[in-house]
This record gives sequence, C-alpha cells and structure tokens, in this order.
Amino acid sequence: MGEPSAPEHLAALRRVKMRARARAHGGLLDEAVETMTGLGFEVGRYASGDDVVNRVREIVPRGAAVVYQPCVVGRELQLDQVLRAEGRAVTVLPWDGPPTPHGAWREQLLAAQFGITGAQTIVADTGSLVLAEDLGFGRAASNVPPTHIALVTADSVVEQLLDAAVLARGYAALHLHRPVPRYLSLISGPSKTADIGFTLVRGMHGPRVAHVLIWDRAKAEGTDDDALRAWVLP
Repeated sequence: MGEPSAPEHLAALRRVKMRARARAHGGLLDEAVETMTGLGFEVGRYASGDDVVNRVREIVPRGAAVVYQPCVVGRELQLDQVLRAEGRAVTVLPWDGPPTPHGAWREQLLAAQFGITGAQTIVADTGSLVLAEDLGFGRAASNVPPTHIALVTADSVVEQLLDAAVLARGYAALHLHRPVPRYLSLISGPSKTADIGFTLVRGMHGPRVAHVLIWDRAKAEGTDDDALRAWVLP
C-alpha cells in the first residue's frame, strides 16, 4: 500500500478534530490541564493575547537571553519584537517555513536562559505536548535552556497519543511533503530523574521549569480543508 493521499490525511484530521470538539464540552482541556499540572508543568489559560504576552514578560526578565522558534501564537502576537523592544536578547531560530539560513546556533542555545516554542498538540490522556518539525530547532529550544515556555491555543487539545500522531503525519504530508516528520518531540513536563537514591531531581537532562501558556482561542475555526491545514501548524 502507498502513502495516504492529501484528501485521506485531511479526512483523518477532520475525524480527530470533530471528536476533540465533541469532548470539549465535557471538559477535555480541563482534563489535560489537570494531567499536565500533575506532571510538573506550570500551566496558565489566558483570555487574550495581551494576557499571554504579559505572562511571558513575567517569566522572562529584562536582559535575559531567549531562543525562540516561531510558532502560530508567537507570530500573531509579534512576541519576538515585543521582547526585544523591552531589552531581552532574542535569537529567532529557523523554522520549517522559509529556507534555512546557514549559521551556528549552538552558542545561542547554550547561552539561552529561556526557550520559547509552540506545539501542534496537547494530549489530554497523557498530559504531553507534541511538537512535530523538520529542522529540529523546536526540539533544541525545548530541551537545552533551563526554562521552556510552550505557547498553544485551546483547540490544540486532542484525546490521546494516536490522535497526536495523526496531526504529526498530517503536518508532514500537507506542509513538509514528507510521509512523517524528521523530528517528533513528546514533552511531559520538566526534566526529571530519580536514578540517584530514588530521589526525584528536576533539570538533570533538560529544563528545570516548563510553562504551558494556553490562549483561549482557536488556531483554526471549522473543519474545512484550509482550517485543517492551519490546525496542524505548531
């Protein structure tokens, strides 16, 4: 059997979105927030874009070094421009849209105190963030700095990991023209380990703090083809 066609991917995305929308009235996002909080995420829900920006301002002090992978929420709020204008050093990392400029990013990633990314999906079942991408800079920004901030919309929540896989494959097929994304990150809270003396320690192999800022609006209204293509963007 060959790879699914674009209409088949869109049909699968439509089924996932309609199931999630049906569950939304029963508190699917509330369920996801509770699970994420139990994993150690610091989760906030915000009614307006201004509220989201203000929360980022509270988390990221003036003068801080930030690596930012452009995302739907960040682009709409012009977040990198706001942070730069107020004295924060922001390095904008390449994303899957334009051709990737040549450059060395290791030093900026290692120097950054904060990494800001989007995510395609919040999985209610597991409390995980899922980020599919082609270049891997979101993976780096969410793993290397000691604090990770994920910006998502309320309609990003799905029921289970299999649904998130449908979105990841849909993103790869519809935007990257690949059967699967090169990188798929499942983020389940701040880094933690209990290897030493069975004592839980945060920040051993990644961020000590992980924030999820949920903007209470839809990334893409409806279930037509254009809306579904927009829905799978991080």
